[in-house]
Amino acid sequence: MRLKLLKVGAVFLSLSVYLLAFTIPLSVAGDNIAIGVGVLGLVLLLLGGESVKLPDLKPLTFFVVPEAVSIVLSQDFRKAWKQSSLNHHLFPVVLVYDRLKKGLSLERLLKFLSFSSLALAFSVIFEAFTHQNIKHFRLSRFHLFLEPVRAKGLFHQLTTGGVLFLLLFLFVGLSLRYKNSLYRLVAFFLFLSVILNQSRSYWIGMFVGLTFLFLLIYKRKGFFYFSGFFAIFICMAFVFTPLKARLESILNTKTNGSNTTRLIIWRSHYKAIRNDFSFKQKLIGAPVVGKDMCCKYIPESYEKVLGKKPPKVENLCDKQFYHCLSHNIYIKYLTDFGILGLIGYISFILYLVVMNIRGFSQFSEPLFAAFASMYAGFAAAGFFENNFTDAEVKICFMFILGINFYLLDKLRSGEKL
Repeated sequence: MRLKLLKVGAVFLSLSVYLLAFTIPLSVAGDNIAIGVGVLGLVLLLLGGESVKLPDLKPLTFFVVPEAVSIVLSQDFRKAWKQSSLNHHLFPVVLVYDRLKKGLSLERLLKFLSFSSLALAFSVIFEAFTHQNIKHFRLSRFHLFLEPVRAKGLFHQLTTGGVLFLLLFLFVGLSLRYKNSLYRLVAFFLFLSVILNQSRSYWIGMFVGLTFLFLLIYKRKGFFYFSGFFAIFICMAFVFTPLKARLESILNTKTNGSNTTRLIIWRSHYKAIRNDFSFKQKLIGAPVVGKDMCCKYIPESYEKVLGKKPPKVENLCDKQFYHCLSHNIYIKYLTDFGILGLIGYISFILYLVVMNIRGFSQFSEPLFAAFASMYAGFAAAGFFENNFTDAEVKICFMFILGINFYLLDKLRSGEKL
């Protein structure tokens, strides 16, 4: 019986990791099923008496502990739990790490991920120039257009942008390390698709990350290598009017609706935290009532940012301002989990950046420079999106983090990548 449990558990775990590699770029439902299969595999292994290989969970405790405290002390445990990061989306880091430590082929896993990543990239490129989403494609309406539309691919635009961004840096790092033509091909199409997805927060994240990467690897010469990527982007922006308009809109805080909406929401969060949060709420957050308190300041912030009276619309906060959804991961953590939660999340990201910079310095492996750059760029993009709490993005993040931990441990134990 014990041997059967161990065998079936191992099969389920391996299956879940391959399913994650296949579904993360392609299906929200699919990767949740994959996690469920993996959790079942973990349970079977534990019942069979086999230990699970765990990565360094210390960085996760930086944000997990403050969130847990906030949830326990909140007014409504169930609602607070739903708004937290404490869910099954964290499991891929354990599933991937355990399987790789127990002999699963990383090369085979990355091949699965390569082809699914190409499928996501092609869906974005296809939609951009046909103006049809691939999930609703009609042959009778097929045309090629010279001007690309903003493409969402297989998810929501921002979700697609986050997944593309993370996969881009993974495959850039793999290309630098292994000189593999498949990885280079995937990285190239991911780069194009990040541009065509037109999520400005991930444009900013991409350029912060690439600058960080080339400066780490090439020092002063890094600006020369970075300029090649930047030239491709600028050329595309000037060739395609929609890309140019999106680029110019980044600094438009007067008439661009997306930008002014964010400014109004951010100001409302600031006013609520400053004026209405108790000392306890400022310290550990208000995950249930925080956004309600922010909504109170929407009309005032609207007038302050836009210089005119807000429209007389019932439920203005809900209809035009997403019930004060922050569109900023740092403001979200400050509102929902307080100063301690914000410090915890920043510490988590900073730990990952420093950990990989040290890995790069110690082992001279460019792959770790790419990991560090990915986390730095992700942190930059987080100023404009709730990116870490987006389910699909978070699952992808944790999947890559499991690979990251495994490769660092491998080198520390004296093995070759």
